[in-house]
Amino acid sequence: MTDSSGKTVKAAYPGMAVTVSGWKSLPKAGDEVLDGKESDVKKALANRVRKAEIAASLADVDAINATRREERERRQTGVLDPRNMPTSMPTELNGPKELRLIIKADVSGSAEAVEGALEGIGNKKAMVRIVSSNVGDVTESDVLMAKAIDGMVQTKSLPYN
Repeated sequence: MTDSSGKTVKAAYPGMAVTVSGWKSLPKAGDEVLDGKESDVKKALANRVRKAEIAASLADVDAINATRREERERRQTGVLDPRNMPTSMPTELNGPKELRLIIKADVSGSAEAVEGALEGIGNKKAMVRIVSSNVGDVTESDVLMAKAIDGMVQTKSLPYN
């Protein structure tokens, strides 16, 4: 960490301009920064990644089980029988329509602002789900992710004043 004159500093106080180098990924506003030995940091990071993967897979399993349970209940009530099928399925059976988004911005503050603005949008007919939010140009992996989620890539450059 260096101050505005390039001198190495051990602490940054409110209102003090510093440059922090060595980040593998850009932290979000409000993220807590901890100091530790490199080996301890690597262990902690590996544990966080593992816990996040486990939580994501558990959420997927819960969603799959809920869908299967709903299908089983519909089959038992006869709703899925073609003779009893209504001409248009009610929204409650299909669930809300979901707009899946991948957000790319020039700076993390813009990405966070867009993500925050979109998170609260939705009702019982339609909702927004942020699949990914990153900083930088649109990459091939972003396009592939959009294709995987049945999405599209749309870019727009904003004029700078």
